Amino acid sequence: MLVTKYLAELCSLLIDDLYGELPSRIFAALLLRGRSSLPELCNYTSMSARQLRHGLAVLHQHNLLFYQVDSYNGVATYEANAEHAYNLIRAGKILEMIDTSFGAPAKDVMQSLLLSGQTRIGDLVAAYQDKIDHVNKAAKAVKDETSEWDEPNGTTDETVAEKRPDLAVKSTNQLNAVICRLVEAELIDVVHSKTFQTSFDIYKAVEKEVMDTHFPGGPRGGKAKVELQQKVAEGLRKVRDESKSLKRKLDQNGTQAKRRKLLFSGGPSNGVKDEHEEADSDPVLDSKQVIRINYEKCLVDLRNRRLVQFATDMIGPTTAYVYGVFLGLLTKRVSRCRLDPEIDITEDDSQGRGYVTTDEILDNLKTSIDLSLGLGKAPRTEISSKAAEKILEDPPKKRRFIEEAEVDGNASADESDDEGGSDTDHSDSDHDHKGPATNGTKVKFADSAKEQRLDRPALLRQHLLLLAESTQRFVRHCGHNDWTVDFVPLMRTMRESELDVVIERTSGREGLRLVRILRSKGKLDEKALPNVALMRKAEIQQKMLEMQTAGFVDIQEVPRDNKADVKKSFFLWFCDSDRSLRRLLDNSYKTMLRCIQVLEVLRQKDKDVLMLTKRSDVRGQEKDVMEKVYYDRYSRFLANEKKLFAQIMRIDDLVSLIRDY
Repeated sequence: MLVTKYLAELCSLLIDDLYGELPSRIFAALLLRGRSSLPELCNYTSMSARQLRHGLAVLHQHNLLFYQVDSYNGVATYEANAEHAYNLIRAGKILEMIDTSFGAPAKDVMQSLLLSGQTRIGDLVAAYQDKIDHVNKAAKAVKDETSEWDEPNGTTDETVAEKRPDLAVKSTNQLNAVICRLVEAELIDVVHSKTFQTSFDIYKAVEKEVMDTHFPGGPRGGKAKVELQQKVAEGLRKVRDESKSLKRKLDQNGTQAKRRKLLFSGGPSNGVKDEHEEADSDPVLDSKQVIRINYEKCLVDLRNRRLVQFATDMIGPTTAYVYGVFLGLLTKRVSRCRLDPEIDITEDDSQGRGYVTTDEILDNLKTSIDLSLGLGKAPRTEISSKAAEKILEDPPKKRRFIEEAEVDGNASADESDDEGGSDTDHSDSDHDHKGPATNGTKVKFADSAKEQRLDRPALLRQHLLLLAESTQRFVRHCGHNDWTVDFVPLMRTMRESELDVVIERTSGREGLRLVRILRSKGKLDEKALPNVALMRKAEIQQKMLEMQTAGFVDIQEVPRDNKADVKKSFFLWFCDSDRSLRRLLDNSYKTMLRCIQVLEVLRQKDKDVLMLTKRSDVRGQEKDVMEKVYYDRYSRFLANEKKLFAQIMRIDDLVSLIRDY
């Protein structure tokens, strides 16, 4: 992972805020100096070996560190894990996603893992058992006190229930069931021997093993090199699958099919019968197994939420709900957002691994959802069945994002008249046509509202066809009842959309129009640009210089002959979207860093008030206990903190889209 200056400062500041100054200084030194040993860290940080061991232990506990032990001299070298360090800022999003998808008990378990880092299952069970025993003991003490003076009319039990804290996880059986479900969803991984090695070290070790076993004299010829690459990729996949060993055991026991009526949101969750049912359906996990959070799978679920929100903005809530159910079924077989080129060399580049049928989506839809909402109606004579039912077996090639620049007032050359000269018909080879303004032009609808409400499979198909025919290509119709998602072009489209939003806010509508023209035409001479853009030369020059300063466009000088004469050279304007996104990503890191620094300044400014709110007699009743002057300062601090955190989360959405999705 490429670590820039602002990303390094941001990660160090996050670790300082959560775990203290000692781990933060060590992490910053590792980012600055690279892989280092313990004596080298002593020189870099001016700390003793004892202090360094304490800080390294904290970083190791929270998966913020890679280490490698030299087989010859036994010296350990350490390297910073900047990717996991940045994931600390997403803790709130991950917990919210877990709460929405799996319920409050799963959220409580994930929060415990976020706070404690890698943990043995036995230690986690012991911690929850101590908490449960403490709450039961406190409740028993309250009941004994109140039973001496309460009348025998049921008020004692009500008093105990009011004073007893509400635990999300009420028993160790429930905790075991929650961990099993999170492991099956791949949100929790197993820690193995190669977890804390860098991808480079793992690759070199696997390559050396393959060379010693299959190619002792070295690969000879192109066929042998291809075979070597395939065997190395197979070995890397085996190393990566070691973290899924617990999931494979659960799948072999068949517990996933037995555990359908779970206690998270639907059924009762506090009865003795439910706990015994969980104990019967879930195997008891090994207490010595070490587990941790799988951030790669969390990013997959966060990407699904982002796509559903995007579909809601572009189409509507009902279609977006169908899309969310479809993505949940499809991504059960997707473990990460982006493929590894060294491991997944045999996988499809589009990440369309698998498909979902219409019947599977229909079985998982809530019966309370009215699928007739969000669909328009069009006359049968204006419907092209051939275009609506078009099947694309292969993922689309890279297509240009801006299609409006190719339209100059006339119909596109890709339009055809296959169905009686209808204006809505398109040829099967057209992958770039735009969807209609209403969803009635491409899909077939029932004749009455009563039929629409009754025929759920047909209505579901109309929503899926609407997603497939949209400009963004949310889904691809790959069979008669089969649907998939091409994540690579879809994410590229979303990144271009976010970049366009930034360009419009920075340079206005004129700047966005010029950027779209350059994307469509490629490199364009500065003398030809006014004629294409229908703008005055002075306005274009000013706007292009402004966007060049912001990093959205750039210019290239091409001399006409060998003599470098400025007067006889061509000056070509062009737009490099990838470079613009990289610059936008670095600016995002800088903005997040400044927000956290401002928050730290506010904390130091109101330090006396914040120290007062940490007192046990003040916490939870600040408005009643604190004086008005101090409470007003505390309220202002909370409001500013909320705004800064909201800004950081919005920027993190942009960072995730550019870098991770």
